[in-house]
Amino acid sequence: MNRFFFLRICVLILFGFSNLPVSSQTNGNSDLKNLLNGVVIVRSDIYPDAGDPLEFGEQDLSRDVGSGFIVSGNRILTNAHVISESKYLKVKRFNSSKYYNAKVEFIGFDCDLALISVEDEEFFSGVEPLELSEESPSLGSNLLMLGYPEGVENLTLENGLVNRVERIRYSFTGLDYRKVIRVSANILPGYSGGPAVQNGKVAGIIFEVSQVQGNTAYLIPPEVIQHFLKDIQDGQYDGFPFVGFTFQNGNSESVKKYLGIPQNLQGVLINKVYPNSSFSDVLQTDDFLYKIDEAYVNNEGGLLEFTGRTIVDLIEPGFVGQKLTLYFYRNGKNYKIQAELKKTDSLELYRDRQIRNFLGAGLLFQPVNRALFGKESQRVETALRYHYSYFIQDDLFKFTERDLILTTIFPDPLNSKYLNYRFKILESINGKTPANISEFRDYWKKYSNGTVVLKFRGVGLPLVLDAKTVRTIDLRVRKRFDVKSDEAKEGK
Repeated sequence: MNRFFFLRICVLILFGFSNLPVSSQTNGNSDLKNLLNGVVIVRSDIYPDAGDPLEFGEQDLSRDVGSGFIVSGNRILTNAHVISESKYLKVKRFNSSKYYNAKVEFIGFDCDLALISVEDEEFFSGVEPLELSEESPSLGSNLLMLGYPEGVENLTLENGLVNRVERIRYSFTGLDYRKVIRVSANILPGYSGGPAVQNGKVAGIIFEVSQVQGNTAYLIPPEVIQHFLKDIQDGQYDGFPFVGFTFQNGNSESVKKYLGIPQNLQGVLINKVYPNSSFSDVLQTDDFLYKIDEAYVNNEGGLLEFTGRTIVDLIEPGFVGQKLTLYFYRNGKNYKIQAELKKTDSLELYRDRQIRNFLGAGLLFQPVNRALFGKESQRVETALRYHYSYFIQDDLFKFTERDLILTTIFPDPLNSKYLNYRFKILESINGKTPANISEFRDYWKKYSNGTVVLKFRGVGLPLVLDAKTVRTIDLRVRKRFDVKSDEAKEGK
């Protein structure tokens, strides 16, 4: 340990035990030592992706750095966004000079959480796992927040003050609304995945910093963390169920009378039910939902028995496969029907960041998913980004992997005349509509020995390639751009 680092920790410990925000979190030097030993730095090396031809020729290695902490079972909790694109993952404990190789066990895109493991048992020697709180900290209470800001090797401690519990859109997917704890604290990038401790237990995981308000950060609350850990107990992560319907609140008595609903009964009127969602086989437009299991619904979509809780708060904490009983009126008749919570595949596609593509004749095709609109979104024209950013969020059920886009054309004299097809959505290949990128690859292999005919949405003339043109472009593109065979580029 260098002298500066030693003095820094001494000052922090002295400060902590002379101020309530830190001293209230530990019972003494022993507890603080255990806490520090349980917080790790997570380094995620991102090499040029062998599954992405666009990365070829880019030799620089990039790194994501975050924090994490050891929990029971010799596992480490961190944020999904810290390790989601990792090609080589390693972790190091506080006050240690040795990094250990790690691997991802489970990842939850919808809650920005990940669980990683280290095979070398030496890593966990002498470490007590941090205990998780069951409930969110109260407003106005203090937290001790730990992490490795901006990737420095020095573990840093900050005081935090809980000033709001709310729901916001998690920026990792840009899709999921979840409960968060807002705190006032001086948090920097690199703290992501670090614990926020109260009364000796982890009361939240640091995961976002406000882009608008200074010294404001957000924590993933214990309820979300516990849901993630319970979900993976069967060996797979299913995720949070999607409510799957929208509703109208504040319905007038005249509307209730028209629909045959008892005048004094509170509830909400269903506006839209998303196909293939949890309740698509049960609810319909204009159904009047007034009770879920034993909880009655009020006119604003809240729960009568639980002040401050809503329908979403009742459904979302459930688990895929769990059954709920819905009580509602339809055309003046009272119904009681059981429904099973399930995943919504269209949402999973939107969260998906895995790069999948196919390259043939210098034409790179990709399915529409989060990877397409992530860090390389500048490659996608504005109109297409707008279409999928807004249309999908309004009608998520219409989003399928069938939408394949020609995202890149590797320049060659024989394909330069096809630039106007770039960013267009594929309709068919030789009259066949592929269900996904794998099926498209199979069709390409089938037809590329003769003639390939590609039709695109909104384009009158098809793109036609004969076998000789395909072979010639493939050879030149692979040589010029150092791209290997198509088999290596299919993103399997």
